[in-house]
Amino acid sequence: MPSANQRSVDRKAQGEFISTFIRQLKFKREDFRTIGSFGGFTSLVDLGNFAVSINTDGVGTKTMIAEEANRWDTVGIDCIAMNVNDAITAGSEPIAMVDYLSTKEPNQEVARQLGTGFNVGAQMSNLTIVGGETAIVPDLVKYLDVSGTVFGIVQKSQIVNGEGISDGDLIFGLQSSGLHSNGFTTVRDILKKNEIDIFDTFPGDNKKGVDVLLEPTRIYVREILDVMNIVRIKGMANITGGGIRNLSRMKDMLYVLDDPIEPQNVFSKLMEMGDLTYGQMFEIFNMGTGFTVVVDQDSRLDFINTLRNRVPFKEIGHVENGTGIQIPKYSVEFSGYY
Repeated sequence: MPSANQRSVDRKAQGEFISTFIRQLKFKREDFRTIGSFGGFTSLVDLGNFAVSINTDGVGTKTMIAEEANRWDTVGIDCIAMNVNDAITAGSEPIAMVDYLSTKEPNQEVARQLGTGFNVGAQMSNLTIVGGETAIVPDLVKYLDVSGTVFGIVQKSQIVNGEGISDGDLIFGLQSSGLHSNGFTTVRDILKKNEIDIFDTFPGDNKKGVDVLLEPTRIYVREILDVMNIVRIKGMANITGGGIRNLSRMKDMLYVLDDPIEPQNVFSKLMEMGDLTYGQMFEIFNMGTGFTVVVDQDSRLDFINTLRNRVPFKEIGHVENGTGIQIPKYSVEFSGYY
């Protein structure tokens, strides 16, 4: 399994790769302007009174677990979730999606299960899958790669961009359903190192490993859109790749998580079997918090009452002047996202 130092090097190299790529993107149309800059969870295009959000994401190496288990019925949900949970961070309502499937060979049963999952995810998110692309490329891929692009819409006056976040604001965490769709390269390394069979009962759980690992990513669309009708939300972060560091993408402030959501068993066991620190865990996985929302103190009760009995959540911390992320309970401290 890669060392902590190796993962740090890989993350730095990834950041440099992305930065180098973005620096080449200099051309822009003059009749349509973007809102905001690179680095957010979704991109916004100005259309007068409205803005269109566009973002793309995939399921990543979680599909390798699906391949091993020969079970694909939840992967479509994951793909939609990864995209729509990014879109709503800007206050945008996802309305349409195109998918991209890249595979070494066509398989009708895999197609049926994938389609079933995409349909469930679309229903949960209230969006239409309007098209997509399927590529049969055996010379290019060994496993089926699943990704998609989601289009959403938001009134410009309702865009959530984090700029209003200030000292004293409250941070709420919405519980994840488990691993979601990040960190699976590390997960697979840990399973291999500990000779864990995914068809056996997962350590410390009453479910089989395959059921724990393929638990679909929770979708927060309906809950967040409903809250936005009641509460002025200052900032939102989807806790995906990079873990809790995603908080810093809202605004450069100090985010103090003094009462974090208790991580589920899967995280505790992976940490134990992988001999990882809390710092490494919070940087790789969501650790039980799939989505975060920042509101001012006056909005606290309205937020709680609107989400009550909708999704497990709790007040997990507050914002201070400064920079970085602190989780005192686990002695974890990060300087920022990049």
